[in-house]
Amino acid sequence: MPQRNESAELARAVMDLIDQGHRRISRRIDLTRVRILGLIGDQAPVRPGTIAAELGLTASATSRHLTALEQAGQIVVEPDPDDQRTFLVRPTEAGHADIDATVEAGARVFAEVIADWPEEDVATARRLITRLNEAWARRTDPPRPTPGPRWRRTHRIEES
Repeated sequence: MPQRNESAELARAVMDLIDQGHRRISRRIDLTRVRILGLIGDQAPVRPGTIAAELGLTASATSRHLTALEQAGQIVVEPDPDDQRTFLVRPTEAGHADIDATVEAGARVFAEVIADWPEEDVATARRLITRLNEAWARRTDPPRPTPGPRWRRTHRIEES
């Protein structure tokens, strides 16, 4: 059996935490819409392309979620005065209220989960998780290689 290192164990623990939270929350709410609505609340007014880029979504998925949020009365769409090809998105009062309610509900559930933890453990966990989030934010993914023109990929010239 291969020996496990502490970094791998930490990664597994974090993935388990995310998985448990996701399974319990996603039955009731669409996590992608919550992320989109939160981003809109933080950056409004914001273009759909910015939302897609920041959250790693396709244009199609972003459009589908924005349509659902607009139909639910959580966002408003307005023309972009700087670019007539796109639009800007802002949260409505209901959208802001939904963001706040979601955060509060999550905080309540989380507080229940750690209710028996000593304050020192809660403070340590918060410090370490904040540090982990900051490290993730500083991390840059390696650039994806661009394949180049199709003719270069299919017709390789052999060098003698």
